[in-house]
Amino acid sequence: MKDIKIELNDSGIGAEAPIRAASQDCLRRVNFAERIANVLSETNLSEGRVFAIRGGWGFGKSSLKNLITEKLDAESDGADWLDFNPWQWGDSDAIARALFSQIADRLGSEHSKAALARARALRRYGAALTGSSAPLKKAGNKSGAISAILTNGSVIAIASAISLDIPTVAKVAAFLALLSVSVYLLGSMLSYLGRDRSGDSLDKIREALESRLQELERPLIVFVDDIDRLEPDQIRMLLRQVKANANLPNIIFVLLFQPSIVEQALEPIANGDGRAFLEKIVQISFDLPAVPVATVHNILGMELSKVAGAYATEANGFSHQRWGNAFAGCIQPLVRNLRDSRRLISSIAAHLPMHLADDVFEVNIVDFLVLETLRVFEPRLHEILFQERELLLQERRFQGDGKHDADKIAAGQLLEIVSESRRTIIQDILKDLFPSFEQAYGRVTYDSGFRSIWLAQKRICTSRYFPRYFELQTAVGEMSERRFVEFLGATADERSLSESINGIEADCLLPSLAARLDESVDRLPVDNAAVLLPGMFRIAEKLAGLGEADPFSSPWLSAWRSTSWFLAKIPREQNRDLFLKALLETRALTVAVILIHLNDPSDQPENRTGTFNPSLSVEDIEKIKSEWLRLIRGLAENDDSLKVKPDIVSLLYGWRKYSGSLEEPRAWVSQAIKNDEDFVSMVARMVSRGTSHSAGDRVATPLNKFNRETIADFIGIDVAKTRCDAINPAEYPEHEEILRTLHTSLEVWLGLREPSPLDLPYL
Repeated sequence: MKDIKIELNDSGIGAEAPIRAASQDCLRRVNFAERIANVLSETNLSEGRVFAIRGGWGFGKSSLKNLITEKLDAESDGADWLDFNPWQWGDSDAIARALFSQIADRLGSEHSKAALARARALRRYGAALTGSSAPLKKAGNKSGAISAILTNGSVIAIASAISLDIPTVAKVAAFLALLSVSVYLLGSMLSYLGRDRSGDSLDKIREALESRLQELERPLIVFVDDIDRLEPDQIRMLLRQVKANANLPNIIFVLLFQPSIVEQALEPIANGDGRAFLEKIVQISFDLPAVPVATVHNILGMELSKVAGAYATEANGFSHQRWGNAFAGCIQPLVRNLRDSRRLISSIAAHLPMHLADDVFEVNIVDFLVLETLRVFEPRLHEILFQERELLLQERRFQGDGKHDADKIAAGQLLEIVSESRRTIIQDILKDLFPSFEQAYGRVTYDSGFRSIWLAQKRICTSRYFPRYFELQTAVGEMSERRFVEFLGATADERSLSESINGIEADCLLPSLAARLDESVDRLPVDNAAVLLPGMFRIAEKLAGLGEADPFSSPWLSAWRSTSWFLAKIPREQNRDLFLKALLETRALTVAVILIHLNDPSDQPENRTGTFNPSLSVEDIEKIKSEWLRLIRGLAENDDSLKVKPDIVSLLYGWRKYSGSLEEPRAWVSQAIKNDEDFVSMVARMVSRGTSHSAGDRVATPLNKFNRETIADFIGIDVAKTRCDAINPAEYPEHEEILRTLHTSLEVWLGLREPSPLDLPYL
């Protein structure tokens, strides 16, 4: 898969990140931020202040903070500032220590004597408040030193006992003893430096700190962000610390939070009135300006254009009308604020490359965007959609099947997954994604013509594309859109097309290619008909006989039907010659029989309904028949290739019809089945295969059936009976069941036995 670089602003993938600069401001809050920055910078107080920036999650508190700090940095005489995020520090004690530590680091960053003194004073004050001034653990003590000396003595004694060089060992022992004493002395010094000062007067410590802070030329603004992400006990601890330090000179706290969360966290220590408690801490509050939903939606539209605009093409199912309806009716109602917008953009940016193969987008761009909206805002519903394929696609439904009431109940249960306030919106989304879903309500019925349109648009509401949206890859046995586009590109050149077909066949994708051709006839380039039509003949001939169990939906059906439709698109003055060219190049007799039949007036039933509009004239058909006869006679005379044709029955009947006599095909069959192996092989290709399904069965039973007329015309009933009697079916395990079915059928046809109920499906 090709790497795709998607350019976004700082919101990017995974992005709930705030904007960083005024140049990114889409909400026109720069002036608001500048006014707040001016207020904070002009505050030079003997006592500190606590401000608040209030707003809900996703309303842009952190973005406003960044705009304020950008303004503070731009002013040479602006206030100093510190960005403290308590959420990243873990437990309450760690948050408290980190708060004082970071403020101290900021105050001491100038490395002047006064700055370092301020930092030390603040750390001492913070240690007293947080209880973190316990003595450092002593690195050594007297007993440790004595133990070390005794250990060294033991080393000397042991060395003496084992006859080692005592002077050398003594030197080692002396060194170890010296090291032990040094460690003890170092530990004693650290213990002194870290002695417990909690007994000192807190007022005295604070007076010293205030004196240092009053020396500041400009205030320090401490932004405390993401308070509403903390646990309730952490919120309470943090605000206690802020309250205790709110009147320190030239220290200004700016708290950013969602009021409802913080107020609720404070209720246990505020007699149930967290708001009143908060009002005692915060002197001035700035509420985020309201953001019109229309502005949010405009920003969403611009970001969508950056992420997905390159794929909003007709080839990917995009139309301005459908997109407008989907955006206004399905996406906008679920996007309420900027956080919602960023979450959606993030999901789209992350998942869009998964539907790309080289430069080809594998699905419908509008369906993809609407489905991603469900993934973000209704993940439980999105997860279950894949399991509700039959309900959503309304597959295998027909009028009067009795499923309407059950489907209506199932549709209601599906909507119960989402909150009641959103059900109308979600119902509209499901109808947009799955038009046939409306049948569950008995309102709309879509005929098969819509399916062709949806397939051409790569819609999720088709059985072919439905799995692709959820599995994020092409299903096994299915041809990807990229591969199909490559196939279409190869139709301009015979060699390229041949290589493409061979590669598709090697990957076992010919059945899928036939289905794609059947669904996408309008995409087939008529200008390349001289190359493409023989290729389609070749594809159809390779698939002849496949899918006989389902004559209404099989690779063979798709192959010859798409070939017929493509032939109809070729101008009348060219199609006969191109038909003959394709037939001569490929010797695809089976597909030619079908195409002749569809265009031959003499083959049309008398009670035919609808207009008969053949692609070929009567003269053209007669000429093609003559060429077809010449080819089949040549095959019959020169080699055994006719014997192995999978659809031999249709070829034999075509031979009979075009020659005007049964003699030629019957004589050829007689020669072709002279030995038992050839007889078995021939009748195996004359059998019709299907399935039977009885009430209560969970799986279908394979069914073989012979047509009496076919056996009578080309083999003869008596001849077939004689040949069957002389063959032991067990000697041909691959065709044993077919031979037994033929034997039973022949006996019934000859009146040698009465058919039992078990025989009836086979006769």
